[in-house]
Amino acid sequence: MTKDYGLTIVKDFPVKGVNFIDINGLLNNPVCFQAAVDKFCMLIAKELPADTLKKAAIITPQARGFLLGAPVAYKLGLPLVLVRKKGKIPNKPYVFHITNEYDDYDMEIDSDLLAKHTHYIYIDDILATGQTLAGIEEALSKKGKSIVLALHVTAVPALKGIRESTPALRRIPTKEII
Repeated sequence: MTKDYGLTIVKDFPVKGVNFIDINGLLNNPVCFQAAVDKFCMLIAKELPADTLKKAAIITPQARGFLLGAPVAYKLGLPLVLVRKKGKIPNKPYVFHITNEYDDYDMEIDSDLLAKHTHYIYIDDILATGQTLAGIEEALSKKGKSIVLALHVTAVPALKGIRESTPALRRIPTKEII
């Protein structure tokens, strides 16, 4: 397994000035991908008390978050709740707005699935400004739900100041595997 889990940086993508962290190398290398999933599972077991874990579900945003959240949910035997862009949830969507570093859009969660759980473990690939995570946390809190742990493959160090100035992110314990 490589030290960097196969991550590469693509400069000026998707817009000029943004350096995109590409996880395709991680996904293409079974050893790295398995190690990443195992590390997520170990962090969850280490960070959350058993009683909290019993009430939790994995929540993950499309699209790359799905690739990481699904095997973790499977391995830990936890429910999986998907956050999708508007128009993709057919059953009673709960719609909310997200603004991140280069885009803004509406997202949604299946209301029936959301109602089943009180605690969520958020899994996604890259923690940049944290605005997707913050938007999902704010949407969940309006429904009396909370993110008890947020996990990412890695974070963008240059954007730490933006994350630290976002009130919703101060409530969430956040960890990265690399």
